[in-house]
Amino acid sequence: MSVYLYVYVLYHRCRIFIFTLLTVFSVDWLLYFSKMTGTYQAFKGYAFLVVSFLLFILVLIVGLFHMEKRGVFYFALLGGTLALFSFSLVSYALGVYTYLREEYLKRRNFLSFLLDFFADLRLAIFIMVVLGILSMLGSTYVQQNQPVEFYLDRFGADVGYWLWRLWITDVFRSWYYMGFILLLAINLIACSFKRLPRVWVQSFTKERFQKLDEHMERHLKPISLEVELSGDKVARFLKGMGFRVYMDKEGDKTFFYAEKGRYARLGVYVVHIGLLVIMAGAFVDALWGVRGSVIVPEGSRSDMLLIPAKEKFIKLPFQIELEDFRIVSYEEEFQRKGKRRETPFKDAIASFESDIRIIQNGRAVSRGMTAVNSPLDFGTYRVFQATYGLTGQAGRAKIAIFDKKLAPKDPQKAFLGEVELRAGKVSEFRNMLLSVDRSTLNIEDEQKGFQGELKPALVVKVLMEGKAYDVPVVYSPELTVFAQSQTPGLADFPYAFFLVDFEPQFFSGFQVSRQPGTPMIWFGSFLVVGGMVLAFYTVHRKVWIRLEGKNMKIAFWSHKFKEEFRKNLLKSLEVLKNEGAHHGKQPHTS
Repeated sequence: MSVYLYVYVLYHRCRIFIFTLLTVFSVDWLLYFSKMTGTYQAFKGYAFLVVSFLLFILVLIVGLFHMEKRGVFYFALLGGTLALFSFSLVSYALGVYTYLREEYLKRRNFLSFLLDFFADLRLAIFIMVVLGILSMLGSTYVQQNQPVEFYLDRFGADVGYWLWRLWITDVFRSWYYMGFILLLAINLIACSFKRLPRVWVQSFTKERFQKLDEHMERHLKPISLEVELSGDKVARFLKGMGFRVYMDKEGDKTFFYAEKGRYARLGVYVVHIGLLVIMAGAFVDALWGVRGSVIVPEGSRSDMLLIPAKEKFIKLPFQIELEDFRIVSYEEEFQRKGKRRETPFKDAIASFESDIRIIQNGRAVSRGMTAVNSPLDFGTYRVFQATYGLTGQAGRAKIAIFDKKLAPKDPQKAFLGEVELRAGKVSEFRNMLLSVDRSTLNIEDEQKGFQGELKPALVVKVLMEGKAYDVPVVYSPELTVFAQSQTPGLADFPYAFFLVDFEPQFFSGFQVSRQPGTPMIWFGSFLVVGGMVLAFYTVHRKVWIRLEGKNMKIAFWSHKFKEEFRKNLLKSLEVLKNEGAHHGKQPHTS
């Protein structure tokens, strides 16, 4: 038994080393096997790299988040997929290095080489795959911005610790997530910079005005027609189809150049700009945005924001004061909406809400209510109602005040009135100032008080004629009389206090966030949608015509839907030809 225990402890301590050793051995074996069998080239492809990477991530996610126990079979499968991915990565990296070295030696221009490297579509695909996986982890599997103890308790000591160390617990603000965003932005800029000049020349410069001469005929392969049409009628025909027409005459030849939808070519670049603006907004949020929690008891205020992921406090430029907290049942919610509905869950909690004030420079600058799914906005900050709980103190207490001397003889004449005390507030009654000094929810068992079994007791601080008194008040009148009679310093105090009503003090947990990049993200989203509309719902098309007597040669080009454009144009030309002559010839390709 001791030998087995020794082997188990040795394996537990050395399992990372053993796992790494097996992975390296598997990579070497795969390399040798592929070269011996002639399949090495198949493992060098980009598609195999992406597939092996996704397979490894899939096995890793299943083991971390969907398996309670991970045995030898799982670690063997994980090691195999890691070996496969490592092998494909090494093979692909060697191939890329060889290709890039050859390209660089051909060009001898480092800037041109660098531009081609960052403008590669394969780089963009891999970055988006990685960002998609990281976003899935941060939004689905790992709850973000929690204290490290939360992850240790939920995922275990080993997994929780590494999730926290690797920033998976705050993945959207991690350095590598921002790095991939930056790399994708560079890729978009490089792609646009490489392809935009050619598109701009073809669509927006004077060089696009080309005549359908003999040189152009060899490339465009125009259609020949015998027609009896004037240049003006041809121009009207093209304008009727929505084209912008340019006409030039050379002797007996009339050249037409017509185009429409040229701004469609810019749609993809508008999308690129929108994505870059969104990425910039994400960077602004990551660098200057904040998200944390503020705990405020009723009647109190706080400006200390806890950042759970970093386990530190930062000071807000304002204070949140909790005036009142309410738990709303389903029955109360129906009554607010003016509905009458019988439900067995009428006493269940439907929502909870807080009346708060924003205090800045000592004065209230904003006031409102925040509830579940109903935040309060203040400048660039949003205050969400996140949680609530009991503080263990009195929130509201109503006490009856009696004249101590008259109470034994005539209780009715001795009764002077009632006063309500609130946590953190000072109340006034006759010549007294009263406040709750300290309290408990259950004087017999404090833990039962948190469970809703209330047997409260409190000490009321009284300031009267320059002298201070501490007056105990208990849920039981008999205990109250006994406590006040046994309290030193109350011999000359002329009043007796009794508890009439009591409500515990709640606290509200607010989630406060500041995301200064949000307007940029909205603007970028608007650009992306506009660019997609421009790119998908408009089409850049060109028509070249040479009219020489009755002979017309026409060529056309369409950025998209070329066959559809060809059919529609030929049909329109047939109608035009029939209008121009009684005996027109059928169109044929020259």
